[in-house]
Amino acid sequence: MAIDGAGFWCGQSLFKYLPQYDVIFPRIAREVGDCRFIFIEFPSGEYVTELFRKRLDRAFAEFGLRASDFIVVLPRLSEDRFSAAIARCDIGLDSIGWTGNNSTLEALVHDLPIVTIPGTMMRGRHTMAILQMMGITDTITETLDDYVSTAVRLAHDASWRMALRKTNCRK
Repeated sequence: MAIDGAGFWCGQSLFKYLPQYDVIFPRIAREVGDCRFIFIEFPSGEYVTELFRKRLDRAFAEFGLRASDFIVVLPRLSEDRFSAAIARCDIGLDSIGWTGNNSTLEALVHDLPIVTIPGTMMRGRHTMAILQMMGITDTITETLDDYVSTAVRLAHDASWRMALRKTNCRK
């Protein structure tokens, strides 16, 4: 899998990506330019994956962008290939409202800095809690604007991104 520009790992189950937050992807893409958002197809049939693609097509179109220029949906992968896909990415984007736990831990194994915004319920606070326990709080955001600007900064500021990756290594 070749990734041009910044690779954003979005490897959580597609049902965790709530429609009201679809706008973050074209907002980030508009600011970063050359980037890819890497997702994994839904395991039980094509309906959920196609519905997700259509939602992103609409969200990107509202910004005058084509989702297909930025979105990669990988098939279900073996454990080794899944791990290799994460390793090819630069930044983890936590799903908003229903955050990761396993996906966060899998991304941290590869020292990806992860952008998160804590939700009001426990299911939306796992990544924040993991990062806080590690003492990594620079990528815990409070608003959607902060989420987008942090993701954009990570894509543009390689030295900050690498410093965060090194921090992950030491934890």
